[in-house]
Amino acid sequence: MKKSFLSFILLLFYFGLLAQSDAIKSLEKTTLKVTGEDYINNALTLADWLYNENFFEKSVEWAENAEDAAKKLKHNEYRAISLNQKGKSLMKMEGRRQAMKTKAFKSFEESNGLTTDAALKLDNLQNMKALATALDKKKDLEKIQREIAVLNGGSDEIAANSEGGGFLSRRKKAQEEMEKAKAQNQELVTEVNNLSTEKASLAKQQAQLKDLIAAKEAAIQNMTAAQIKQQLLFSEQERLLDSLHFVGAMDSMQLAQKDMVVQQQQAELQQKQAEIDLRNSQRNLLMAVVGIVAILGGALLLRYFTLSKHHAVLSEKNKIIEEERKRSEELLLNILPATIADELKKNGAAAARRYENATVLFTDFKGFSAISKQLSPEKLVNDLDYAFKNFDRIIGEFGLEKIKTIGDAYMCAGGIPDDGSGHPRDVVKAALAIQQFLESWNREKQKAGESAFEARIGIHTGPLVAGVVGSRKFAYDIWGDTVNVASRMESTGDAGKVNISASTFAFVKNDFKCEFRGKVPAKNVGEIEMYFVAN
Repeated sequence: MKKSFLSFILLLFYFGLLAQSDAIKSLEKTTLKVTGEDYINNALTLADWLYNENFFEKSVEWAENAEDAAKKLKHNEYRAISLNQKGKSLMKMEGRRQAMKTKAFKSFEESNGLTTDAALKLDNLQNMKALATALDKKKDLEKIQREIAVLNGGSDEIAANSEGGGFLSRRKKAQEEMEKAKAQNQELVTEVNNLSTEKASLAKQQAQLKDLIAAKEAAIQNMTAAQIKQQLLFSEQERLLDSLHFVGAMDSMQLAQKDMVVQQQQAELQQKQAEIDLRNSQRNLLMAVVGIVAILGGALLLRYFTLSKHHAVLSEKNKIIEEERKRSEELLLNILPATIADELKKNGAAAARRYENATVLFTDFKGFSAISKQLSPEKLVNDLDYAFKNFDRIIGEFGLEKIKTIGDAYMCAGGIPDDGSGHPRDVVKAALAIQQFLESWNREKQKAGESAFEARIGIHTGPLVAGVVGSRKFAYDIWGDTVNVASRMESTGDAGKVNISASTFAFVKNDFKCEFRGKVPAKNVGEIEMYFVAN
């Protein structure tokens, strides 16, 4: 029972770490099963969640899905909300900045023409104003400012529409549901803490039981010693009694010798009696010694069996404790790198560490949203699980560290948590191995008439910070511009290809054939040269 209890605690801890990404995955599964307005509402909620998590490209995909569904239903208000969300996500995307702003402006403009909701109109116009300023659209800017002034004049009407629970209120409701899910996660953490307290109480009771067993063993030892002492005292008394008999016999012999002449026959008889008494005394003494030896032997044998039984019980308990400790170690090492796990166990916390030279790899499946519509939820999850398990196997062969997965995205890194000069080459080798695995797998899927899983892979080398943050739900993560640039390398790559930055190319140019592709802008970094690695 104790073994099951410890396993339950560790499982709760592990699943708590995955609660946030599981919420998105769960809603994606639910969305694929519904149609009509339920599908549109779920798709808009997913777009909003992904927007808040900075996955803007995925947010655009779900906003477009919601718009397509609303268009089929000829529901202009839903289309207007979907276009508004799409515009906001496009504004945040960094690739082809000018083009993204133009697309965002068109989305807000189309949304404004479809909606009759004053609050949504005002939000569209304010975003269009910012984009018109950035794109230097002076004529459009003047028109937008006039429309905003007209709407601001009817602010009371806007407030009434907001309070009336129009289409925007549905998104507020979805956010409230997200907050409710977070509260449920917090309750789960509280339950884990309560179980930890109960575990400590059980450990205290176990220690008390050990003390009680030790006290009883000491009592048994003391009682056995007392019995032995009593037997020795009894033997000593018998010996003294036998000695007194022997002295009496000697006195009789002396008296008999003095009266030998007169009482010779009586003296002989007394001498024989004394000899008999002596033999009896010797026999009694021998029997006493044998009895004492038997008692000591029995006590020692009882003590031996008692200790053997006690050692067997302790050995079994120690074996159970060691097995549980190993299970805990394996679960912890499955979540965190070994060095980080050791630091957490020793200090209760792990300090964040800066790496001046690390290599980050991003993967993402092309057209995953379209594929997900074609497959059942079970088949979709099984295919993702099969792919990511093989990704784990491949990066393990090259000594890389898995960071996390979100939806169909997969991220790992080389050079952390242990520095190594060969990590850029190892990461590129792992990326090529992943593409080779997918090619083989897709050939099998093509024979079975199934959709192919084609991945874009991006790699960048540079400085980053890695570590564990917070005091609950530990997760090893990485931060910095290097992560963002690796993501840009992935999003600007092609399916089936490995796209690397110039900094990674500088490390591997003598090991792989690479094709120069041009430059791509990156936030806080500027334009970056990129290369395709030949398979």
